[in-house]
Amino acid sequence: MTSRIKYYLLLLLSVCTISLRAQIPTGSTDSWQTAQLKKQGAISVLWYDIEPFIYRRDGKIIGVEYEVMQGFIPFVKKRYGIDLSIEWIDAKAFEPIYPAIKSSKEKGLFAMSYYSITESRKKEVKFSPPYMPDLNIVVTSNDLPVYESEASFIKDLQQLSGFTMAKTTMEEDMQKLRDIYPQLNISNKEDDYDVLNQIAAFDKSFGYVPLSIYVVALQRGIKIKRQKILSTRREGFAAIYTKCSDWDEPINAYFNSAECKTLTQQLISKHLGQEVASIILDVSAPDSTRKQSADIELLTKEREIVTKRLIDTALQFQQSKIIRDIIVAAGIVLIVISGILYRMFSVKKNFAMLLTQRNEEIIRQKQEIEKINRQLKQKLVLSQLNPHLIFNSLTAIQYFVTLEDKKMANKYLSQLSKFIRQILKNAEQPLIHIDAEKAMLEQYFALEQIRFNNKFNYAIGSIGHEGFIPSMLTFPFAEDALYNRLLASNHENRLLQITFKHATTATTILIADNGTIERANENGVSMKLVLEQIEVLNANQKEKIIVEKNYSTGNNQVSITIPDSILL
Repeated sequence: MTSRIKYYLLLLLSVCTISLRAQIPTGSTDSWQTAQLKKQGAISVLWYDIEPFIYRRDGKIIGVEYEVMQGFIPFVKKRYGIDLSIEWIDAKAFEPIYPAIKSSKEKGLFAMSYYSITESRKKEVKFSPPYMPDLNIVVTSNDLPVYESEASFIKDLQQLSGFTMAKTTMEEDMQKLRDIYPQLNISNKEDDYDVLNQIAAFDKSFGYVPLSIYVVALQRGIKIKRQKILSTRREGFAAIYTKCSDWDEPINAYFNSAECKTLTQQLISKHLGQEVASIILDVSAPDSTRKQSADIELLTKEREIVTKRLIDTALQFQQSKIIRDIIVAAGIVLIVISGILYRMFSVKKNFAMLLTQRNEEIIRQKQEIEKINRQLKQKLVLSQLNPHLIFNSLTAIQYFVTLEDKKMANKYLSQLSKFIRQILKNAEQPLIHIDAEKAMLEQYFALEQIRFNNKFNYAIGSIGHEGFIPSMLTFPFAEDALYNRLLASNHENRLLQITFKHATTATTILIADNGTIERANENGVSMKLVLEQIEVLNANQKEKIIVEKNYSTGNNQVSITIPDSILL
């Protein structure tokens, strides 16, 4: 029961597959009546790639059938004054073409794929007059003998395997042999060349193919053998079109015309060769018109093709042997040259490595010198800044002494000594920790609060404590904010805030005040010195110290961003 179910499922699947494959888009076509009325028309032609009848080369469709059908266009124009266009539709396979023509209601739908004219097919489709003789021959693998009689071949059927194409006259011819020997194993292939390749690949195998296909395959080098027995002749190869079509008049006129017959002869010679074409036409002709020497000429041509193939193979072998010897010699020379080049390359590589190391050392020394030079320049700037601070402080002491305020002068002097020690300590290093800078600023603002009798407040904070900054970089900006904006303002709640923020790649110093004077003293001594210090630090650096200023009444802010890379 299970086997029967599987059988019916496979049968249903096959029917569905054939049905789907038959659904070929056929385009828009015109009837002959419409073409006559409009003086123009369009037809579609289904086709499948098979050399020499119709095939592609360099992206273009060529072949006997294609060029014969294309000749229909000028014929219709000349005979009937109608402009005709043909749409060629690649069916991708041979099998679905005939069912598509058989079931179609399109009057202008045709097919060209070397269709044989048979009585059974005449009931289902229409045929053009034949343009080429139709002869199927028996082809076998080379291991089989040349059979002299049909009886001897039929006797060997029990040990042979057959290959053919489904839904073709070749399949019909194979079926006649199966009627004689029902156990005959027959396999279907996609096209004639697949059939011939299978015959060449397997011992004791055979099949039917058109004579022209056999000759092309022989020229391609497929190793097969023609048998002179059991060949079948039919009316001829023709174009097919739908049963409902009304294109009979122009089709019959064209394919029976002298122009078409001359063109066909030229195309067969063009695609098969002049000599081969004439032999094929003679051998394929009916017995009444066939030359007696045709079979001998074909046999001679077959031997010429095979001999040429053997000679070409021998020449290719000889050439390959010579080429192999040349390749071996060239390989030895190449190995020797490669050894020499490798030795030269190794020496050059070592020398280049040594030069690279020396260049890297020179670059490193240059960078070190530049760093030392920057540090010296920075110390020079600091050396000019320190006396400026001390001078301002001494001026303050003088002010207190003038007022005979010894107590305040002593307090200020005590604070000043701490401040000077901190300045001198910081001046020893071009870079100092944020905490050291904060301590110096604390001492500075403590001095200024004594000097200005606590007329302002200040706050110094930090976010993160791991950063380093250039020494004395903050002080001139703080001094500028204090003198030129904060102390110059009239309101009482004067506040100066300094915040250090250390992030992953940079340290930012924010100096904010609520002074009311919206300007900065860019020409002050300390400001000139710090800008010169920044210029020295930024020299030859990709990432530079950036100073941003934003002044507005009651909300003045200076931002100094110091990238960590500039401190290396």
